[in-house]
This record gives sequence, C-alpha cells and structure tokens, in this order.
Amino acid sequence: MADITVRLRRLSHSIERLMAIAGTPGVDIGVMTKGHPIFYDNHGFRDVEKKLPVTEDTIFPTCSLTKAITAATLGLLVEEQRVSWDSLIKDILPDFRSVDPVLHNKTTITDILCHRTGMGWGDNVILGTAGNILLRSEDVMKYINNRPLIRPFRSQFGYNNLHYELASSVIEQVSGQSYFDFMQSYLLDPLGMERTSFKTLSKNVDGVTVCYNALDDASTVPIDFLSMGDGGYGAASGGARSSVKDLIKLYSSFIKGFNSQFSGSAIPDDGSPLKQLNHIMSAKIPFDQPSQHEVSYAFGWGRVQLPGRFGQIGLNPALLPQGMPTIGRGTSSLVLFHQGSLPGSLTFVGLLPETETLIVVLTNSLALNDAADWIGQLIIEKVVNVPSELRTDFDGLAEAAVAENLKWYPRVVDELEKGKKAGTSSKPLKEYVDTYWDDLHIFKIDVKVVGDKLY
Repeated sequence: MADITVRLRRLSHSIERLMAIAGTPGVDIGVMTKGHPIFYDNHGFRDVEKKLPVTEDTIFPTCSLTKAITAATLGLLVEEQRVSWDSLIKDILPDFRSVDPVLHNKTTITDILCHRTGMGWGDNVILGTAGNILLRSEDVMKYINNRPLIRPFRSQFGYNNLHYELASSVIEQVSGQSYFDFMQSYLLDPLGMERTSFKTLSKNVDGVTVCYNALDDASTVPIDFLSMGDGGYGAASGGARSSVKDLIKLYSSFIKGFNSQFSGSAIPDDGSPLKQLNHIMSAKIPFDQPSQHEVSYAFGWGRVQLPGRFGQIGLNPALLPQGMPTIGRGTSSLVLFHQGSLPGSLTFVGLLPETETLIVVLTNSLALNDAADWIGQLIIEKVVNVPSELRTDFDGLAEAAVAENLKWYPRVVDELEKGKKAGTSSKPLKEYVDTYWDDLHIFKIDVKVVGDKLY
C-alpha cells in the first residue's frame, strides 16, 4: 500500500503538465485501495482570482458521474420489488407516448439505463448560455415523446441524457417522492455524503469551486455552471455536485457491493446500502467495437478489460482522429469507469474491483481536451504498475487533442464562408425581427434590433 502511495505521488509533475496543456485551473484526486484512503492529491485553485486552493472537501459538478447514482437508486426500488429491470416505461409513466411505436411499446428500464433505445438526443439545443437550461420541466416529456428513432432499437450503444430524464421520472412515480427526497433519504444520508447536493448550492456553502472554460491559449475565464436539476432538466443525468471525499464513500460502497453481490455468497447486510449491483454493473451492450477485450456499457458504468481503450463517454475520442490509445499494456484487470463533461467541469471515475481500488478525478474547467480522462488513465497505469517500456505518452496525446480542438473554430468559419452567395446582401435588420419557435413550440429565439445590430 505504501508502495502505491509513493508511485502516485511521483505523478504530481505529470498531472500539472496535463493541467497546463488543457487549461485546467483546479484538479481534485482521490485514490483508495482495499477500503483505506491512501491518496488525496489536490492541484491548483478552486478560485483563481482569490487564489483559494482545491482540497478534498471542495465541491465540484460531477456531471455524468451522476448516472451511476441514479441507476443505484433504481436498484433500491427493484430490490424492494416495486419495479423490475424489465418493466416497460409506458406501464409506469402514462405520459410516455413516443411517436415511434417501437420506442413506445418496447422500451424498458434496462434499455434507458444502458443507452440502447436508439432514440435521438438533444443536448445541443437544451443547454444554453449563462448557465441556463432551455428545456422547461413541463416540456421534458413532450420533447422526449417527439424524439425520432435514429438507429435500430437495441442494436447499438447510443449515449443520451434523455434516457436518465425518464429514469428520474420512474423513480418519482414508483417511490411517490421527488427524485431529490428519495435520493437523500435512501442513498446520500445512509452513506454520510454531507457535501453532496442535486441543486445549485447557496453562496453560504463554503468550498464550492468556481467553474471555468478554457480559451485557445489555455488561459481560463469564469462561467456560470448550468442549473442542472434545479427543479427541472438534468438532475438524474448530470446534476450532482460533490467532493472527492464524499465520492470515495459512494464508490467504496459500489466496490464492496460489487464484489459481494457477484461472489454468490452475498449476505443481507454486506456493509453496502447499494443493491442489485450484480445487475447494475454487468455488461449490457458492447461499444467501441471491434475490440479484442471486453468494452461494454452497464447501467451508468462503462466496462473495459485491460489492456484496452478508454474515453468512450468523454471528449477525447472526437479529438483524436487516429483513435484512442490502448492503455494498461502488460496487465489484465477489469475497470469500471465513467467520464463526465459540462461547461465548467470534466470528471472521471475508475473502479478496479479485483484490488478494491477506486480513482476519482474532478476538475473545474471545460478544457481544450478531456483532462480528467487523461489524468484518470495516467493513474490507472500507475496503479496497475504498467512496465516503464509500455507506458502511454499522455502528454503527447493531450497535446494532439488540443491541436485538433483548435481546428474547430476555423473550420466553422470556413463552412460559413462557403455558404455565402456571391452578389447578395443582407436584408434590412428590422426584417429579421421576430419570435421564432421550433415545431413543438418548446424552444424559441427572440430577435431584436439593438442600436445598429441584431440581438
């Protein structure tokens, strides 16, 4: 155990290098093995302007790490036989009336939790600027019902935050409580997660990070974090705010329950309040194929057998046209993992059940690459003790990802220029003034003239 601690502490320079490449002001890391906290590592600032350092108690957005919490909450209801993994969504939620008959008649809880419905997503129009969510809570189900089927049902993995909107509605309908109240009573309180919330925190709460976005030169600017889950969209898919210290409590319970409930000798009280983990954390649908070893998705968890590729739920694959690296060469371990990303934050969690090891990485910037993912993979290689000659060049990969990211803006400008029609000019600005609605009358754009410009 001491040897692992020494090896992890030697990563400090590498971690700070990855932060600098990406534009990440603050990183909070926690690693635990066999139930003992062996490593907290805090880098940078939770508030750059005030020079306030990150600590293991700093509260960050956890983004899509929330999905495993939502799946575990549904596991409690399944354990009580109030619902089953194969229950049809239409039988639980009368308002679920998808325009696609296959989605309407066949979608189950399992389908939504492992992202295999083939339903179209919508984050590109839902997430607004200045921390605003553009989809009102009263319109969520109407929006879901009108999503088309964009790939064959149950044929392949298709990540979609709308699935977890349905999951939160199922929890509320079956439990008779709000998503927040049920989560608090049956999961957060039993685990002692006192610095975890699913709502925007009051300014009186100490130690909450400022959120940042990275600019082209890797400098950062503060932004408003999205109001995920504040009585509306996003609570179950990405609304949790938490600290590394709290998340270690959660993930140690996941590991303990995983090993116990898969052993075939689980007793009624195995020390974990989480139930049904043998279903929640088992493979449901493959992704990132072809692959020599297992790469699959469970309920809120990805699964990779080392040596293997990570990042499937994060931002890095889109930034590496040649593909993600195979890490953990020379080793063989199962890793359950997830990434998270939202404006102002990138996150990573990895669990290695065989050695009862967990890794949590929280950051406070939407950086030029998925820095949390690179840092998490770096730590995995150190934990499993990859031979030096087989280690991955994460610096080189991080720099390549940034270079690809910086091509995006010029590419968009070029496409807009190509769309211009020669010999034409704009209309008088007042002719553009109007309120424009989408076909469902959910989203609108108000166009006005302010001074001599459109607003």
